[in-house]
Amino acid sequence: MARLLTPEQMSQAEQTSEHLGTPLWTLMLNAGSALASMIKSRAAERRAKKILFLCGKGNNGGDGFVAAAKLKGGDLKIKVKLMCGMPTTELAKRAYNLLESKDFIDIAVNYDADIIVDCIFGLGFKGEFDDLLAAELYEISLKPAYRIACDMPSGINCCNGEAAAETLFCDETLTMHAPKLGMYLRPAKSFCGKISVADISIPNNWAAQLDDDTIIETAEPEYLKKLFPYRNEVDHKNRFGRLLMICGSENYVGAAAIASRAALRSGCGIVQLAAPKFVIQCISGNAPECVYTPLPSDDEGFISEEAIPRLNELIDGADAVVIGCGLGCTEGTMKIIEEIVKKCRVPLVIDADGINQLAKHIDVLREKKCEIILTPHIAELARLCATDNADAKLHRYRLARELCFKYGVTVHAKDATSITIKDRLAYVTDFGTSALAKGGSGDMLAGIIGSLLAQGLKPRTACMLGDYIMGSTAELLSDQYSPAAITASDIISAFKDTLTKIS
Repeated sequence: MARLLTPEQMSQAEQTSEHLGTPLWTLMLNAGSALASMIKSRAAERRAKKILFLCGKGNNGGDGFVAAAKLKGGDLKIKVKLMCGMPTTELAKRAYNLLESKDFIDIAVNYDADIIVDCIFGLGFKGEFDDLLAAELYEISLKPAYRIACDMPSGINCCNGEAAAETLFCDETLTMHAPKLGMYLRPAKSFCGKISVADISIPNNWAAQLDDDTIIETAEPEYLKKLFPYRNEVDHKNRFGRLLMICGSENYVGAAAIASRAALRSGCGIVQLAAPKFVIQCISGNAPECVYTPLPSDDEGFISEEAIPRLNELIDGADAVVIGCGLGCTEGTMKIIEEIVKKCRVPLVIDADGINQLAKHIDVLREKKCEIILTPHIAELARLCATDNADAKLHRYRLARELCFKYGVTVHAKDATSITIKDRLAYVTDFGTSALAKGGSGDMLAGIIGSLLAQGLKPRTACMLGDYIMGSTAELLSDQYSPAAITASDIISAFKDTLTKIS
């Protein structure tokens, strides 16, 4: 698994290098040399002659100036276009002076390059291009040249993986020192092409100086496959755990059904659904393998607080608990959430309306007595952190990390690419297709995670493996059918194919 860095971590690594005796100018020379070496190699492979550097006014442009200077005087024809005016940082100015006026061109769109090198913006880019630059990049994107990005395709937000309009799709990206978090989040990942890492000689003990010392890694399929619980032929159902699911209401029967069926299909020994009687009557015919416990409900069909004593009894016999899927937001469900957070002593997954209720009194987490796993999507993360959706999307990693450290919980921050964080370890999982962009996907994932926890997996592992099981099954079905036609029930029914491959 590759270690990823946030822009802040990378910036600190560079500053640490300076303090440890390797100047930033040396890092730029090394970065430019590595970029020049890649360009030279690709030019030879493709029999390319004309190389165009698109350079910004910061240090990313400086890397491009160094690479262009390294390649001058050989067989390649080198041209440089200043995309944002003259360089403004001291390092970029120094690198600019390695070139001569004849090396520059005024209008990039009139130059038919064989290879285009994107060195416009570095790791700090956020937002959108100005209109003039966007128009120029659009024209450049129409050219059939091979494209290489320096460190990161310009227009990518390295914090959250968002891409500005007219970001160039690159054939490959040479990133410096270590891959960056944003490169492995969607949609940015699709703009990077093949990702390579250049060693620019930052001293080995750089990581000891980071303010944020969280280790962020990618979770790869071959690693995750090995984590699925082993099943011995002489084992019995209790060996694979009892999962209690407190889910469902008269308005949200399907959430309880989907979560329960997902848990049943992902290896749990006993799945017990505690829900209003109406919910159980609707579900039981299609999921006879569940154990059902009817709970008292209010006049609108939501679980009432009178269920608390019975729920405490059920929790005592469980190996893991899931609460929230289709639960609804009432005073009664609020009291249930608070009580279970305080009393539960087995791993507890809080999802959906469980999160929405928890967000109103989040400090109750300080009274927890068990491992708690929060599985928020962007809007739910915003509620938990008392911010808006835009901020939660922009700063998903930071907010999830703050939540994790403040309350000692595992946070599985869901999106097209998800981030799981506990203590000082974070993992990026990237599985699935647009088939998951439908109601029921979150309930399905909560059921799988709860199932894996009941089978004895650690919270972080259960989140990553749950993402893999759900996402890779969606990918499998999307190879055969349109993602538009695939439902959560289709995916759950196909778990048997995915788990057969894992086994």
